[in-house]
Parts: sequence; structure tokens; C-alpha cells
Amino acid sequence: MTARLTFAGSVVCFLLALVSAGLLLPAEVPLHFGGSGEPDRWGSRTEALVTMGLGGGLLALLLGGGAALVDMVPVVHLNVPHKAWWIATPARERRVRSMMRTDLYAIAAATMLLLVVVVAATTGAARSDDPALGPLFLAGLACYLTFVTGWTAWSLRTRYRPRTDT
Repeated sequence: MTARLTFAGSVVCFLLALVSAGLLLPAEVPLHFGGSGEPDRWGSRTEALVTMGLGGGLLALLLGGGAALVDMVPVVHLNVPHKAWWIATPARERRVRSMMRTDLYAIAAATMLLLVVVVAATTGAARSDDPALGPLFLAGLACYLTFVTGWTAWSLRTRYRPRTDT
């Protein structure tokens, strides 16, 4: 439940970021940045908002929808460490599906928050005299990658290890 609410909150943050961008973006907006962080493609405010909105909406739908539909995935398609142990009893299968749902919502929330950073960094770059992706984007990306790497490592090494209590 907490993971689902966290995901929902991240979607609300993304929507608020888009509304803010709609109010703050100038007519011409950097739409793509090269490896140096400098813009290499420009477009209109409308194109930027539609692109970011559709991209974020599609990701929210795919990631959040995937989490919501975990119980509908046939057991043969579950991909977890120690799968045979987790599906050996109905109680374990319910538990692993709940864990998977939480994992998917957590990764989805982190991804949506990264998109909030992307919208904010794009807005900042568009309003700057020297447009470029700055430290906000790099810090957001570093936090996202650290979170996803840490969550994945914890999941693989600890979270899905067979338990002695069930």
C-alpha cells in the first residue's frame, strides 16, 4: 500500500512539474541535450510539453500498470531468484507477488521522480542565458542510478532469499 501511494505521489509531482513548466517555459525550448549537456535540438514549448507529458504518461502507465497487474501474471512467467521455493506453496506465492508489486512500484516512483528532475532541468536550461543541463540533472540521475542499483542488489542478495519463517 505504501509503495502504491508513493508511486501515486510521484505521478502527482510529475504532473505539477509539467504544469509549472507550462507556465515557465519560453517559446523556444531545448528538446535534446548532447553528452556535454549542451542543447543540440530546439523546439516549441508545446512540443516540449507534449513530448514530456506523453513520455511520462506512458512510463507511468507501463510501470504502474505492470505493478498493479502482478497477480495476473502466470506463475511460469515470474522471474525471481529461488523461484521454485517461492512458488512451492500458495502463501509463498502470494508473498513473492506482493514483494514484486512493491519492487515495481518503488522503481516506478523513482523513475517518475527522475522525470520530475528532467522537466525541472529542461525548464531551467530553457530559461537560462547559457542553456545546459546543470548539476540538478546530474544529481538527480546519480540519485536515481544509486537507488535502482541499491534496490536491485538488495533484492537479489537479501529480499528474495528463501526464508525459514514460512
